[in-house]
Amino acid sequence: MSDFKLTRGTKELIKTAIQETQSNNRYELCAKIAEMVEAKYSGLNLEYQLERMGLQTTKKILNAIDTYFYKHIKN
Repeated sequence: MSDFKLTRGTKELIKTAIQETQSNNRYELCAKIAEMVEAKYSGLNLEYQLERMGLQTTKKILNAIDTYFYKHIKN
């Protein structure tokens, strides 16, 4: 997990998803992130943005969420 880099856009998506859902449940956050990117981008632009951010699959979105919590959330 330590070699996985989050883009600024990915970090912002995760932060926004946390604020909007008031949750730290990775599956709720995953659904919210997918919903937000779908609303923001369309068609080929959606595919491009997902690839650029490394969020093409549910597994990759969950990995990004886990990385965000591991690196950026201090208890």
